[in-house]
Formats: sequence, structure tokens, C-alpha cells
Amino acid sequence: MMSHRALSELHFIPVGQTVSAEYYVSEILGKTLMSTMNRKRERGTVVERKMLKNMSRAIFQQDGAPAHTVNMTQNWLRSNLKSFWAKGTWPANSPDLSPIENIWSILKDDLDSIGEIKDIKMLENRLKTAWSNISPEVLDKLMDGMPKRIHKCIELSGGYIGK
Repeated sequence: MMSHRALSELHFIPVGQTVSAEYYVSEILGKTLMSTMNRKRERGTVVERKMLKNMSRAIFQQDGAPAHTVNMTQNWLRSNLKSFWAKGTWPANSPDLSPIENIWSILKDDLDSIGEIKDIKMLENRLKTAWSNISPEVLDKLMDGMPKRIHKCIELSGGYIGK
């Protein structure tokens, strides 16, 4: 997860684990999301501080992955979050709209710069380091670009906004 000022902890899916709705709700939403949403610190690294100064303004958004859109997940979100974008709100096939896609590119560039990664543990450690080193200024810049990207999509669609 990301906001204009913070990131969640990374969640590494164990080798061989399928991301079913049950796994997604229990491990990712129930643990990673909730611990991130409940942070109290105003300062600290991007993986320690509150996602927003006023968490009542937070809106949880996710893509259309199957585990995200099934009834079990949607019901859990309705029961546990004040505000989220329900299934169908985020446009299908639109990863370029999401600022988190830029974060993946930053991480890839960081990993490419260090040379050979010898094993999965080394990869996890390097990803955690690179993730926590992303600055609040980078996050703020990426999030500030969201309205412009969305307005451009609306403009290119001829002003049509679906349901």
C-alpha cells in the first residue's frame, strides 16, 4: 500500500502459496492492511508513519485481481474499512493510472543496480531495504500526479465516465 506520505510493510507470499480470497483476506488485509491502517506515528520512515494525517479520509483502492473482487473480500472490506472502492470502481486494465506501478519500477531499477541476487532471502532483504528507502517526497510527487492522469483519461474517453 502507498499514500502520499507512507508505505505499508511489504508482504512476501510464500513459494507455492496461491493468493486465494481466504489467503488475501486473512494474511494481506487482516494483517498487513490493518496494521498499516492502525499506525499512530506522525514521523519516522515511510514504513513506520501513518498513511495519512487524517485516516478518516483514507480510501482503500485495489485492482481487479480475482482475490480482490470476490464476495468474501468485498464483504470483509465493507465490514472493516470506512471507505473503499468496491469492485468495478477502478477501471479494468488500467495499471498505468496507479502510482504504485511507478514504485515497482523504482524497485526494479534499485535491484538492477546491485548485481546478482543469489537467493530468495537476499532478494527479500534487498526489496525491504529499497522499499523503506523510498522517500516521502517521491511518494508525494507520484500521488500528486493522480488527478492529472485521471483527467487525461476522461479527456481521451471523450468525457465519458462509466457507472
